[in-house]
Amino acid sequence: MANAWEKKCAPWLAEDGSLYQRTDTAPPPSKDFVQVFVTSEEIIFRMWKIVPPTRADANQAPHENRSNYLDFEEDTKMRGDIGRTLGEREVVYIDRLIHGHIDYLNRLSKKVILNMLYMLDLVTISKLSQVNRFFRELCSSDALWSKLYMQHTTQPITHELLMLTDKKGWKEVFFMNKVQLQMLLRRETDKPTSKEKRFQFKKGNQ
Repeated sequence: MANAWEKKCAPWLAEDGSLYQRTDTAPPPSKDFVQVFVTSEEIIFRMWKIVPPTRADANQAPHENRSNYLDFEEDTKMRGDIGRTLGEREVVYIDRLIHGHIDYLNRLSKKVILNMLYMLDLVTISKLSQVNRFFRELCSSDALWSKLYMQHTTQPITHELLMLTDKKGWKEVFFMNKVQLQMLLRRETDKPTSKEKRFQFKKGNQ
């Protein structure tokens, strides 16, 4: 029968059985690939040595080290390897994870998180964008700001507006003052269409 921890992990396990995994390149000058793979029972650290193909050990299998949750706390070699290649923050993150601190928010789909962001005020969205790269990208995405724009403005969604957002992005357009926005929209309106450009080109060559 599964214990309480396995039951807690079960909804968050990936298809490959991982609760968490990260694959990255070791810091320069090394070009080795490393991977941390955490299941509901153990931590696995793998390292692929990147060497010239002419060397005898070029096709060597990756080095692998395994440790269960209890042993990981005292496994100085694995902890040192992870800290050296992926940073000490990675070791701290794994420690918190295996002690029950699952980062539920990062495991939700982007669609679900976006639906949550729609309900936040602008100050909170700004603060959330400073948490990490994932939230910085999500809190600046067109998917978020296009919906916020439509919620907070009476400006009609015209072809010229869509052309402008293609160039500037929805977030920048959202924070434009009305005078600046109208000026840029007029510029888009005054631009000749592709058909008009072709006609002008043909006329100039006659």
